[in-house]
Amino acid sequence: MFELFIEEILAKKKGIQGKFQERTYIRLTNAYGGWPEGSIVFKDLIIAGFPKIGRINSLESGLREQFSGSFWMEEKVDGYNVRIFHYQGQIYCATRGGFICPFSTDRIVDLLNVDIFIDHPNLVLCGEITGPGSPYIEGPTPLVSEDVKLFIFDIAKGSTMEFLPERQKHELISRYRLPSVKNFGLFENQPKDLRQIKKILLSLHNEYREGVIFKEEPFGRRAKYVTANSDLNDIAVFSHKILDVSPNYFIDRILRYVLFLTELGLIEENNWEEKLGKAFVCGIKEVLKNVREHGRSSRFFRCRFRESKNAEYFIEHLKHIPGHQEHVIIKKLYQENSYWVLEFEKTFPSTSDTLRNWLSGALRFD
Repeated sequence: MFELFIEEILAKKKGIQGKFQERTYIRLTNAYGGWPEGSIVFKDLIIAGFPKIGRINSLESGLREQFSGSFWMEEKVDGYNVRIFHYQGQIYCATRGGFICPFSTDRIVDLLNVDIFIDHPNLVLCGEITGPGSPYIEGPTPLVSEDVKLFIFDIAKGSTMEFLPERQKHELISRYRLPSVKNFGLFENQPKDLRQIKKILLSLHNEYREGVIFKEEPFGRRAKYVTANSDLNDIAVFSHKILDVSPNYFIDRILRYVLFLTELGLIEENNWEEKLGKAFVCGIKEVLKNVREHGRSSRFFRCRFRESKNAEYFIEHLKHIPGHQEHVIIKKLYQENSYWVLEFEKTFPSTSDTLRNWLSGALRFD
């Protein structure tokens, strides 16, 4: 059905062929033909890429500007985005970049009641996977203490990214006992609602949770907003690879950090400056220790698979993720009870090389 479309994509270099097990597909690396980047194209099915969600950095003015009527508010979970779909008798999980993920696909039966696909084979479940057993996410999450969990936040109709209305989504989540993000209810741009929204955000902030998504009722415009402690956590985590990311990554989070504290009336409290400095200094201090002792800055990952072949597929998958090709060190793969455990390390070359050079005593001309 889509053979000619696939030929066009490849000819115009808008996508790349991917493979998982014996299944081949095309993932769009650029938007094309009305389909967004990250879409997955099979010969007889397209799974649309997940749309980007805009961010508001000023809460009150952002809500007034973006929502004229009622809107839902639900938790935003810090993890990696997956689209879960049924195709020719198997359940697959696709990442935001359009890869069929060997890890997520392997573990999905642990994380989700897949019976929903018996009754609704054409639905696409959109969620976030997070936890210390994730092979992608660096740093801790307050929601998951071990391994990984799934949190559904949207359900789409078939190949489209046309989402079900929130009430219909909630009904399906309840009926099939799907793991989901926390929904805080329906709000309007009224003073009493804004007070309640701020109260919820303050609670999330104090628990170091990421933030929220606002969604127009019944569906439509969306916006995300994150907590100051989430920004602080990002700074601490990414300080380990401070020279491998854009300076704008840190500038954006510093500005958002101060804006959140100001809008929620926290800015005059003590220790915010100290906490910000500590997030940088402690991360860099640990990096210097690692470079001195091991010659590199890196992160260690440990994730579990149901099948060893999927762990091997994942090792191959890492070679194709942008930025990972030469910066992953596989440590070992071994069986532990009923799972296969993969241990690997991601290295950060610019941070490692620069600090190793500085520590060697080399001259540097500013």
